[in-house]
Amino acid sequence: MFLSQPKSPLGSESKFVRQLWLALWALFAVSLFVSKSGISIFGTVLLLWSVFKIDWKKSIQQNPWFLVILSIFPLAILVSWVSIGGAEAASKVFSSWAWPLYIIPFSLLFQDKKAFKLFCWSLAVGLVVSFANSIFIFGNQWNWTFNSATRVASFWDISRWGYFLSCTSVALFALLGHEQTIAKFEKIEKIAVYLMLGLSLAFLVLANTRGPWLAVIVGIFALGISGKRYLKLLCGFLVFVVLSTLAVPGTLDRLQSSFSAKTENGVVTSKDASNAGRLHMWQVNLQFAKEHLFLGTGFESVEAPLRAFIDQQGVEYREKYVDPEFSFNDQHSSYLQMLVQMGVFYFAFIWGVVAILMIMSIPDFFRNQDIWVKTAFSLVVTQLFMFIFYSSISSFEGLWFYPMLLVLSAVIMQHKAKRKMA
Repeated sequence: MFLSQPKSPLGSESKFVRQLWLALWALFAVSLFVSKSGISIFGTVLLLWSVFKIDWKKSIQQNPWFLVILSIFPLAILVSWVSIGGAEAASKVFSSWAWPLYIIPFSLLFQDKKAFKLFCWSLAVGLVVSFANSIFIFGNQWNWTFNSATRVASFWDISRWGYFLSCTSVALFALLGHEQTIAKFEKIEKIAVYLMLGLSLAFLVLANTRGPWLAVIVGIFALGISGKRYLKLLCGFLVFVVLSTLAVPGTLDRLQSSFSAKTENGVVTSKDASNAGRLHMWQVNLQFAKEHLFLGTGFESVEAPLRAFIDQQGVEYREKYVDPEFSFNDQHSSYLQMLVQMGVFYFAFIWGVVAILMIMSIPDFFRNQDIWVKTAFSLVVTQLFMFIFYSSISSFEGLWFYPMLLVLSAVIMQHKAKRKMA
């Protein structure tokens, strides 16, 4: 695939440098499930190293989308700089939202078979450690009791833990459903992958978080209709969904509460307070977005202007919409966040890029048996669904998102080149 071009062959470094490169990827992979600090430290080193390792000219010539995806970052700095947030908002992008740049090291990783295999096994180690920690939390904090109030996290908060489990489940499902890939596995490896998928889904139920649970259904359903083996696995997954929602206390109640919202005299009410709070936040932020429609408030600079906007609406407006669940910093939707904080032009750019890549990838997803496009497309679908409910596009979860956009772009360019040669 046209991911990137290294300045020199990846295996040409000294043995020490090579081992250091591999070690950094292993530590970074484990950190994805267990440590924000690990991600920041090892990820930053890999990013800076990769900037000097890539042959930029060849990479961009072969895949112009590489530069388009990268431009998401500097454009965010520029838009924030000229917004009402000014230099402070721009500095927040620079210090807190470098996730689009991670397509640089990942583009090298995807070409390096040994490093990629080590990365995957290290991810598995980090996931197992997270499972163990979640079991400890379940016993220590919840006394092994599971009901509608139980929400068992791990090293990350409950929303991110559910997000990561959802992505992991979809990726493992994509792997198991790909006949050519799974056929190369040893028996013990196949058992390990099945076990990891089962545990990921089980801990997702234990996390009792609705967005990721519904998202994994969306992502796996997309895979299920893309091939015969995936369809067979989908049937087994649907049995698991039915059993978990009916047999496990609290799961069905929590999912049903998602659809209990109703409006009474302009105020949203729901069996679940977080539902009403989120819908009120969306309603207020949509109205607020019109005040700074073109350039937004600037990245992570929304609280002060939003409070001023609510004060201008009067006491009655505040009493109607601002409840204990209301957040002045988080729009609880990646789409709304981009609109409010970055303005309509940036909103159209970033989601336009994603939409074009997804649309262009659809034929390959359904007709091609490439494991890369199967995994990347289904993971992007899964995350686009979760973006409805979470502002994940600008957080650590971006490490699951932007590299998958790069994979889709590379698949598109590769097949375009093949068509020209035909």
